[in-house]
Amino acid sequence: MKLILFVAAAVFAQTAAAETIAYHCKMTKQDAHGWIAPEYGFQIDLSTASAMAASSYQDWVKAKFKDRGANRYRIVWNLDRKMVAGGNARVRYQANLNTSDNTVAVRMAFLRGNFANKPYGVGTCSKVK
Repeated sequence: MKLILFVAAAVFAQTAAAETIAYHCKMTKQDAHGWIAPEYGFQIDLSTASAMAASSYQDWVKAKFKDRGANRYRIVWNLDRKMVAGGNARVRYQANLNTSDNTVAVRMAFLRGNFANKPYGVGTCSKVK
């Protein structure tokens, strides 16, 4: 369901702003015990240096955006996620998107607490037209 919403939102965003580019990414390798979603969507507006992120686990959220040059972008967003053991955890996701070879690397880190694991995943992306 969220994937359908992603495609619809991406098409709308591209018609609303000429500078907005949407990407759909599927993770091919995940080391996360469920913290890294199987799919991600990104909307990047180069004219305002802003971004939005979504996944198969969450709806669209505003994200920090950094153009790293050479067709590479960094997208960072924070979420409150429920833990299996109970309670909530504040987490930060960081996606490094390389549009020259259509790859993405997503990392997750816990913002509070001393957790040793930092889930990580890599995948391939395609531009949504």
